Amino acid sequence: MKVLLNAWMREIDRAAISAHGIPPGELMENAAAACSAWFAESFPRNRFPACLVLAGKGNNGGDGLAAARLLRERGYEVRVLLLARPADLGPEPRANLERLREAGVDPLVAATSAAVHKALGECDARETFLVDAVFGTGLDKPVTTGLFAEVFQAVNRSGLPVAAIDIPSGLGEGFAPDAGVHLRARVTAALHALKWAHLRPDGCPDCGRVRVLDIGIPPGLDDRDEYYIRLTEPADFARLLARRPRAAHKGEFGHALVVAGSADKPGAGILASFAALRAGAGLCTAAVPPQNRDLSVLAHPEVMTLPFKKPEEIAARLDGFSCVLAGPGLGEGPDTLRTVTMLLQRSKAPLVLDADALNVLQGQPALLRGRLQRPLVLTPHPGEFARLTGRSARDVQGERLGLAREFAMQQGVYLVLKGHHTLAVSPRGRVWVNQTGNPGMATAGSGDVLAGMIAGLVAQHYPRHTMDVILAAAVFLHGFAGDLAARDVGETALTAGDITRFIPKAFLKAHGFHSPFLAP
Repeated sequence: MKVLLNAWMREIDRAAISAHGIPPGELMENAAAACSAWFAESFPRNRFPACLVLAGKGNNGGDGLAAARLLRERGYEVRVLLLARPADLGPEPRANLERLREAGVDPLVAATSAAVHKALGECDARETFLVDAVFGTGLDKPVTTGLFAEVFQAVNRSGLPVAAIDIPSGLGEGFAPDAGVHLRARVTAALHALKWAHLRPDGCPDCGRVRVLDIGIPPGLDDRDEYYIRLTEPADFARLLARRPRAAHKGEFGHALVVAGSADKPGAGILASFAALRAGAGLCTAAVPPQNRDLSVLAHPEVMTLPFKKPEEIAARLDGFSCVLAGPGLGEGPDTLRTVTMLLQRSKAPLVLDADALNVLQGQPALLRGRLQRPLVLTPHPGEFARLTGRSARDVQGERLGLAREFAMQQGVYLVLKGHHTLAVSPRGRVWVNQTGNPGMATAGSGDVLAGMIAGLVAQHYPRHTMDVILAAAVFLHGFAGDLAARDVGETALTAGDITRFIPKAFLKAHGFHSPFLAP
């Protein structure tokens, strides 16, 4: 499912109008028709006979004015509050204001919060829903004070269920949801495509049920590579889940090397190596300190071991592996830096760096360059990414998408930036956004399991399949395994071992996944 930035959507709108000759008023009417149908489905007239439309002065307000007319035609009792002077409306919104008046609905110009409070007080929340057509995606800064802040707070307190056009007003892609006041919607009509603001942490829940609506944009206008952001769905990686040939043998599904675990943290390597097998690697070898060898064998005898004291002992055995993972639980000492440097220089297979393998690279970005022969995958959480980039964790959380794309493209690496809606980014700037996972997965070892799953999937599928699709699949299946585990044990008690235990079921049930975002 495609995801667009606001600037991209504006470019696509302009192309539809200028290159394809679609009148702006026709696009607005299409949007209003699609919205009114979705809202009528969500709020059937036998339960919600009345509708209050809150309209701003921009095109989102024009969509709302047109939707008000169409909802009236469907038999709803419609009232409209216009949060702008009619003279301030653009051509298309003004035309829809006149058509609405001709249809028998004269909007009330609400210049004060008192007028809005009065109108809200006259509505019965058991019978009335509110259409939010104030800002849409046109907001570039948070709403903190003034009329709109007071109106949004009043609507949220009123108990009226809200149906938002494009996105709940007050949310935006350039700032965090908690930076200001925004409306909380029960349903949202995303026009043409999902927007990045629908997916920002903590903003998504306040969008309610989101349906992407077709508004008549010609196909192909959003297919440019620079517009490539996708919400990962199982159909995107269905070929990775295909049945294996009956005569297949383990050598056909790759051999993963996991360099992980230390005397103090043996569990990270144990979790990562077994997750690589759970994800389908034919073979997995765990490079571990000698004192950890027995622990690894006892935990999972399916995993082979390569005891080592010095990086050179691994270097001598690198041939024959189809993916190398390094980092979980290694520690941040000089030996770890030597090991990571050696792998960057010597590994002929795709290399995945996680956890401590990333931490030791802080301030040494030059070590990441020059790996053009084989892919390099980095899997930081926001704190690790902040250290890699020299930015603050707050900056990373506030500018996740932009910073992730910039870093991956500049460094020529694949980046998996973990968190709510984990991002998988290619060196070309293609972005896959994850939609699985839950707060229970914020637990020790969860990232080790993800790193192991990435190594297992890369080992068996690269280069027959593209690396960005493999990474998107690994992130999706990891989150889905966590969701399935949470249904069994709850979020509070969830452990990394539970995630690993549910990896097989995640593979089996992926085809039945139901996205919270509804396609047209």
